[in-house]
Amino acid sequence: MNNMKRIFGFLLLSIILCDCQNQRDITYSYIGGEIINPTDKKITIFKSNVIIDTLFLDSNNRFITKIESTVPGFYGFSHGNEYQLILLEPKDSITLRVNTLDFDESLSFSGLGSKKNNYLINLFTKYENSRRNSSNLYKLNPTSFKNKLDSIKLNEIKLLKSFTSSTPISTLFKGVAIHTIEYIFNSKKEAYRFIELNNSDDILYPKDFYDFRKNINYNNTLLQEFYHYYNFLFPHFDNLAYEEFIKTNNKKLFKKDNTKYNLIKLNLIDSLVTNQEIKSRLTSFITRRFLSFSKTQGEANKIYNHYLNINKTTSDSSKNYQKKRITTLFNSLKKLKKGKKLPIIELINSNKIPVNINNLINDKSLIYFWSQNSKNSFKYSHNKVKELKNKYPNINFISINIDNISNDKWLNKLKINSSYCSCSECKSKTPINEFKLRNAEIAKRLLGIQYIRKTIIVDSKMNIIESNVNLFSDNLDNIIN
Repeated sequence: MNNMKRIFGFLLLSIILCDCQNQRDITYSYIGGEIINPTDKKITIFKSNVIIDTLFLDSNNRFITKIESTVPGFYGFSHGNEYQLILLEPKDSITLRVNTLDFDESLSFSGLGSKKNNYLINLFTKYENSRRNSSNLYKLNPTSFKNKLDSIKLNEIKLLKSFTSSTPISTLFKGVAIHTIEYIFNSKKEAYRFIELNNSDDILYPKDFYDFRKNINYNNTLLQEFYHYYNFLFPHFDNLAYEEFIKTNNKKLFKKDNTKYNLIKLNLIDSLVTNQEIKSRLTSFITRRFLSFSKTQGEANKIYNHYLNINKTTSDSSKNYQKKRITTLFNSLKKLKKGKKLPIIELINSNKIPVNINNLINDKSLIYFWSQNSKNSFKYSHNKVKELKNKYPNINFISINIDNISNDKWLNKLKINSSYCSCSECKSKTPINEFKLRNAEIAKRLLGIQYIRKTIIVDSKMNIIESNVNLFSDNLDNIIN
């Protein structure tokens, strides 16, 4: 395998060296690589939501493409349901290698331009992993919390300086790297207020707690596709909107699904963000989330109409794509309100036989979903349903996988996941009430599925009782009864 990697890398390097005569005149780059355990036959390269190239894997699950007139910045690549970014500049010839069984953790780069990308992906995974184990950090008082974060950030900047002193780097990468570090740690400061007990009236924040806000660039075109940029902006606008909300409203009235609060947030983005791509992404995410969990059609109408008003455009670019996506979701969710009939969707059962969902529903039923992209969604949902089955033996529980994967891969996922699940039915050779969407794209649109924690409850005649309850909600018992 290592020999094959070296040969492939050598061929990629040879192409670029033979293809050019004057290195200073190079305006193109190459991306190639290998997908281990592929879930699809192709890989897609994006730039600003525009498809640059769609490549089919060869018999060895490899691919290669030349990016003509490379615009320096982030390019996305997707395979199956997975997506990641590459920082690309002219002259780069990057080979990526990834195992879909552990996509982000296994992703690595080699070739010209690989070191900057390996640095970034290592930084992403380092703090993504630390986020899962940072609950004790958020228990600190504001001063200790800030001091601890600043200390960790300073150490990360030192590591960056050490890296750049031993590795030739571009001005582009240096700017991206330092911004990445800033956004990672500043996003934690913005999120701190919303952790339980950190917003009490008797908690004093240091005067310089939010000093970083003085230097925020809300219209950074270089980072308009960058994960950590939005990972910072979302909690930042959450915070700004909260501060605005409590100026005229009682703190006790605050909830993240409050309509007035979300209108304030959309207005703040509209006033501070002039870049249409960034504005569209921010407002679309907020609107999509609100619509998915709104309780009444009136609330949904207010947010949807305001979203349309601040995203007026005749462009055929990604802004229009986002608007179409929101409109499709809005129209789907209108048909999923309480009392409406559940749409008939096609499923595949564990014997690989197609079945319509209406043929499964003869009693009150709870329909829940899981995805291989959410590592613990199967385990947690099935263990929760095990408890619910004991309390409600007369209710029918239906588990649906929403991934666009083959039947064999789905059944293999069931087998793998069952070993981590305490539910006895998970471990049966023929899983009971386990299904997958036959056509994931169509079914997810009909069911308005945006978030994996969505749960649908229907009566014996497929009338919707609740179309978007949280399986782990404290209020679930009241809804079921």
